[in-house]
Amino acid sequence: MGIFCLETAVWYEKSWDKKVKDQDSLDQHCYEHFLRFLETSSVSAESVRIPYRHFGVATKRELVFYLDKWKERNIKEHFPILFLAFHGDKESIGMFEGIEGKDKKVTSNELANILYDEDYNDAFIHFSSCYHVKPDNKPDKMKKLLYNTGALSVSGYTNGGVSWHQPLAFELLYLTELFRFGLPKTSSEMCHWVNEYFATNKGMKDLGESLGFHMWYRDDEYNLNTDKHPDYITPCPT
Repeated sequence: MGIFCLETAVWYEKSWDKKVKDQDSLDQHCYEHFLRFLETSSVSAESVRIPYRHFGVATKRELVFYLDKWKERNIKEHFPILFLAFHGDKESIGMFEGIEGKDKKVTSNELANILYDEDYNDAFIHFSSCYHVKPDNKPDKMKKLLYNTGALSVSGYTNGGVSWHQPLAFELLYLTELFRFGLPKTSSEMCHWVNEYFATNKGMKDLGESLGFHMWYRDDEYNLNTDKHPDYITPCPT
């Protein structure tokens, strides 16, 4: 059970200028290094291994291709965490700075349609992107994605200008706690993990607030007790 990561192939377009002065400036920030650390480091006394697959994405067509591949049961069942690391705004995720142009971005609605399959009942979707889960004139867009996919959770950041180090620190805690628990597989297990392991973790709470982290998660209708929850954790009945 591991992580399926899709990442923009170009974080900084200026580093690809024709007059490159420093060859080492070409996109050295890459989530694959972070995922390799997770895979090779022990996350518990039982030495839980976190396998991953990582793919760089430069166009919308490539993104759709890999999302379709992830949807295949033989892949998703081994890599239930879909980790999307892209530029973002309130409407879209994109492959380039400014994410303008039809072949450079995918809207929230397009993602919900691409990933439509109500049988992702043990999947997790996380956006490591600025702004993307921020409510706008469609405040239920992440709930739509949650219900379209049947995933256990959809998460990401509402703030812009997210630097590298804070989200990496948060995601290290977030992913480690998921795997330390053993990855929830039902809405009941998800409820238990959120209440006992996630919502009460002060380190994640402080980092989550600074990043504008928000998570929507599936919860049994009769377990919608949010007394322990920070404001950014939203239960959604099954």
